[in-house]
Amino acid sequence: MAKTKLNRTAKLAFYNARERKDDTNRLAETTGFTTRFINYVKKGERKVNDSLADAMYTLARRRAKNSAVSAN
Repeated sequence: MAKTKLNRTAKLAFYNARERKDDTNRLAETTGFTTRFINYVKKGERKVNDSLADAMYTLARRRAKNSAVSAN
C-alpha cells in the first residue's frame, strides 16, 4: 500500500490536537509569518498555506495528543 500525504487541513487538525504553549512564537520564527497571522490560521479565519502546514506538522509530529497527556 502506497503512503499518502496529508493535506493542509489534515495537518492543521493534527497540529491542533498536539499544540503546546509557545508554539505560535516558534512557528513565527521558523516560517517568517507573524504570530497574528498564525493565530488567524488556527482560528480558521485564514487559509493554511503549504509552508505553514508543513512547519506545524513537523513541530508536532512526535508528540502525544493533548487528551492522552492529560489522561495520565
